[in-house]
Amino acid sequence: MKQVQKIMLALSAIGLLTAAYLVIVHYTNVPLACSTSGLVNCNSVLNSTYGYLMGIPVADYGVVFFLVETAILLLTFGGGRVSEPLGRDIRMLYNAIGLVFVFYLLYAEYVLGHICEYCTVIHIVTVLLFVLSLFSLEQKPVDYYTASNPY
Repeated sequence: MKQVQKIMLALSAIGLLTAAYLVIVHYTNVPLACSTSGLVNCNSVLNSTYGYLMGIPVADYGVVFFLVETAILLLTFGGGRVSEPLGRDIRMLYNAIGLVFVFYLLYAEYVLGHICEYCTVIHIVTVLLFVLSLFSLEQKPVDYYTASNPY
């Protein structure tokens, strides 16, 4: 496994653990380890209307996002079930979707006038995954059929 692949898997794990912490806090009503006043105010962000999408906490979507991200990484890296050229495109598209969602969440924090430090970790991880996916596209594209067909 290449160094970039290990970094992407580690980033995905960090994102998953951070989102999972927020989910656990939400469903168990455990106090969040974060400031509750001033600019950094996780409670204000997570409990706002922006903290939910279709009635589901945004952190739940984060857990699903990073679980799928990890599965994509494991399936598309060398030796995986998906050819490398197709895998690069899948990773790029998926991380681009994640980046769009990050922009939405940053807008929400701007409107609320508060920042959630855990959300910021997830934003940084998602941006880094996108950038690493973008760099992987610089490799010469290969015909999908030829790359995956041994005959």
